[in-house]
Amino acid sequence: MKSVVLESAGNVKIEDIEELGDIPEGYVKIKVQSVGICGSDVHYYLHGKIGDFVLRKPMILGHETGGILESGSASIKRGSVVAVEPGIPCGKCIYCRTGRYNLCPDMRFFATPPVDGSMVEHIVHPEEFVYSADGLTPDEASLAEPLSVGVYAARMAHLGPDSDVLINGSGPVGILTAFAAESYGANVTVVDINPERIEYAGECGFSSCINNKVSGQFDTVFECSGYGHEYSIHRTARGGDLFLIGMGEEEGINPLMASIGGINIHGIFRYVNTYPEAIRIIKRYRNRLAPFLRKHIDVDELPGYLADGEYEKYLKTIVRI
Repeated sequence: MKSVVLESAGNVKIEDIEELGDIPEGYVKIKVQSVGICGSDVHYYLHGKIGDFVLRKPMILGHETGGILESGSASIKRGSVVAVEPGIPCGKCIYCRTGRYNLCPDMRFFATPPVDGSMVEHIVHPEEFVYSADGLTPDEASLAEPLSVGVYAARMAHLGPDSDVLINGSGPVGILTAFAAESYGANVTVVDINPERIEYAGECGFSSCINNKVSGQFDTVFECSGYGHEYSIHRTARGGDLFLIGMGEEEGINPLMASIGGINIHGIFRYVNTYPEAIRIIKRYRNRLAPFLRKHIDVDELPGYLADGEYEKYLKTIVRI
């Protein structure tokens, strides 16, 4: 069974691994079709770690997964397109028991060391974290994972009609957060320092510009760049809410400015119960999501693709397994 294995930083290989055995009760078998390359996949490839998550042994990459259900489900028809939520929480800790399973300290999340990811021909996964995506292609279904981050953030922000929202960072998560915010009725402005990224946001139908062209303040700001904390806090109105989504620098928040301005700062980590809503948003905006689906490569091309840095040229690259 073909798989994409990160052996060590800068060293990824296509390897054959053993076929799956029996399917445990409560699990389903999925033929993986499409896996989006995430910034975390690239970061592990380049550096071998993200914060405290360190690659200590070979690991299969990938967690943005769309596939075809092969067997095991009582609620989803065999042969259906499915989106796979990549985390398996323990279900027992205080965070799981209070509905915040994204904070579970024992979460087993695809392609987060030491847990293998989904860039492999077949996976088995708990049925409760597999969702029907009928009407979508596997490529489209793979977008449910990064979009879920935006859905969770928009939900936590209690957005509604006429909410004015600024999104700093027009990479994949930033633009998908813009779709989530718009789906709640918000007026969305997307900024970035990269003109090419700004073009993607505009092509997806959002008001967008280089960040120094925006001088006003917003009641809700989503920091999606991972590096623009100082800019984002300056753009947050007094008494407003700043949501930290992008993962990058470990420093950058001015606590004095937050205190004087009465700014509420929220950390956003993954998501909770978002997949059905994410799938509905993909169906609603599927034409505008076209820039996310333009670049796809065969799994055998991936080692050279990562080595050459080709992924930097596209808004999203989807690996066909």
